[in-house]
Amino acid sequence: MKNIKHIFTFIIIFTLSLEFTQAQDTAKTANDTAVHLKQVQILGVKKAQSVTTLTEDDLNRASGLNLQDALNTVPGVTMESRSPWGSQHIIIRGYYPSADNGRTNGVNFGGLGYQLYIDGIPVTDATGSTVMDDIDYSTLGSVEITKGPSPLYNSFIGGAVNLFTPAPTLGTSIQEQVVGGSYGLFRTNTSIMNSDGKTDIWVNYGHQTYQGFRENDGSQKDFANFTMNFHTSDKNTISTYAGYAHSLEDLGGEIDSAYLYSRNKDSINNAAYDQNFSHVSIESFRVGVTDKYMFNSHFSNQTTLYGDGHTLDQYFAHGFTLDNNQNFGGRTAFTYNCNGEKLSVNGILGATFEKSEQNSQGNFILPFVSYPFTPQSGPDFPSDQQSYAMNYNVFTQWTFKLPSQLALIVGGSMNYNEFGIQTLTSSGAASIYVANPYFIKSFSPVFTPNASLIKVFNNNVSVYGSVSMGYAPALVGDMINSAGRVDSTLKPEQAMQYEVGTKGNLLKNKLSYQLAIFDMDITNRLVQEYSNGIGQYTNAGEQRNLGAELYLGYNILDDKNAAISSLKLWATYTYSDFTYVDFKTYGYNKTSKSDTVTYNYDNNKVAEVAPNVFNLGVDVQSKIGFYLHATFQYVDKVPVTFDNAHYMNSYNLLGGRIGFKRTFGHVTLDVYGGVDNLLNSTYYTAIFVGQNIQELAQGSDPYVKGGGGDGYILPAPFNATFYGGITFKYTF
Repeated sequence: MKNIKHIFTFIIIFTLSLEFTQAQDTAKTANDTAVHLKQVQILGVKKAQSVTTLTEDDLNRASGLNLQDALNTVPGVTMESRSPWGSQHIIIRGYYPSADNGRTNGVNFGGLGYQLYIDGIPVTDATGSTVMDDIDYSTLGSVEITKGPSPLYNSFIGGAVNLFTPAPTLGTSIQEQVVGGSYGLFRTNTSIMNSDGKTDIWVNYGHQTYQGFRENDGSQKDFANFTMNFHTSDKNTISTYAGYAHSLEDLGGEIDSAYLYSRNKDSINNAAYDQNFSHVSIESFRVGVTDKYMFNSHFSNQTTLYGDGHTLDQYFAHGFTLDNNQNFGGRTAFTYNCNGEKLSVNGILGATFEKSEQNSQGNFILPFVSYPFTPQSGPDFPSDQQSYAMNYNVFTQWTFKLPSQLALIVGGSMNYNEFGIQTLTSSGAASIYVANPYFIKSFSPVFTPNASLIKVFNNNVSVYGSVSMGYAPALVGDMINSAGRVDSTLKPEQAMQYEVGTKGNLLKNKLSYQLAIFDMDITNRLVQEYSNGIGQYTNAGEQRNLGAELYLGYNILDDKNAAISSLKLWATYTYSDFTYVDFKTYGYNKTSKSDTVTYNYDNNKVAEVAPNVFNLGVDVQSKIGFYLHATFQYVDKVPVTFDNAHYMNSYNLLGGRIGFKRTFGHVTLDVYGGVDNLLNSTYYTAIFVGQNIQELAQGSDPYVKGGGGDGYILPAPFNATFYGGITFKYTF
């Protein structure tokens, strides 16, 4: 904390001196101003927090079908996937809830710890879980990532990710996209856009298939999306979003790192997953309506109502789960703007409400019993649960713009969470039904404040410091112990984030940069312990994340009339010094039949986080339409286990896309081809973390009752993969 204060003081003093010594260039051309405004919007120079916006060009540097291709270039952000095209989760600044409904403390199955939106509609449900299999990434127009807690996004510890569909331009157009690639990848997209200045409509249908690079690793997806903006008057706009998706993702299963690094294609299959035809099948819908109304030049309101639901059938190595989830809610926010010559006040006051209802059934079988599973096949851990989660909050944030381009931002949110659980079976035998009542757990309201100070120099450079508080309530499953009983004593995990940073555009807007240094202290970490052979979670952990994030971009050439109209180099770097400060787990020793053995992970590195990540890219555009995107990534070695006794090796990735895009009258044509992993590196798409390697790999850990591990690595293709596509657009 002291170091952060010293760094913040140094940056403020240094930049204040720049204000008096830097010469001001007032003779800017209209074109320079336009470019500058675009860079300000992307970098968020006037935002007193680390925020990154990915444009459509950023999202399409590779095939454009995988969001992680773009998201993993953002400093401080990691996106992983359990299958080649599904079961994704995002980790922001190394935070993930330490409990995951399983026997380990890692976030192994879903997206947790952050809030995800698409066109302002929450994808994250009221339980705090984010299922992303039904999101069509190929249709996104932009993505905004806010790192760390923000009262505008329910103060989740990790932060928020906002996805936006493309905005239609004036006129009517039809677009067809076809993409093919290695391992049977085939994708089609059909889009219709129309805008007459009063009504905007976008309709899209996408179909994708993939055979997989190992056994039981295929995929089939269908997406249908519809958006409409209806400008009823100069003061009012009504927007709608509707989406339907069906996703079937085979699960090849996790493997040991020894099999991964052997690079033997016959060793990368998990037989238990293959025998059970393991997969995740999701059918979902999502609808929302947003009304934006401008009362006058000072006051406005935006209100969103939404609903969604999905059915999820998941078969894995040792059982299956069947879930049915419905979610609905709303958000309203009033904004006030009063801009003066020397003093301006801008504020927002709003509230959100969300409720999810879930029915979940399943059997968890140890040891493995072949498919199909039936109640007669000997399930050891049956489940039959009905639950709901409800949360609402009141939030506000105010920006006071002061003289000398200083701004003070203060805000906070009051957050309330409630869970209801009825578990109908106790683990141990399917025939035992426990007449448990519907148990309701109401967490005490949590107030999460934030405060920031930012100084802007000539609209080009800014420095800022911020303090923000975040929280993450326990999941429904975390409150149910291994005997099927509900624990009502759990507290939300909480975090304080201290951040200082600077952003700007220099050298006549040729050089853009963003630097952030942060200290995130997380308390009340949920860890697993055993008492009398019964596993449960308790608040017993603490973690400290110290890190730095850097983005640099340099426009070497930027002249639309030159043969090479654009040449840009960019780089990102992430440094993560994340440690467990107080993190202990109590275990059951099967040999001694004792509950007294303790794991102590104090001062160990946080699992699943690479200490160093580096990205380097080049973007080239020619006047006649040829373009090139190339990206290189280095990922440092990563601890897999809490005891830091096992690491995954570092790796390098090199990929690129080359194409030709040009408009001929009414027709726009984009023909391209690309490659991923050109260096044939050995790497992975996700890591399952745990207490030690025996638990994860062999399931022989004497301290975990039941054991039964399967592996911990989701392998990526060993060799380079190729893709190619064509996009044809006709504008009437």
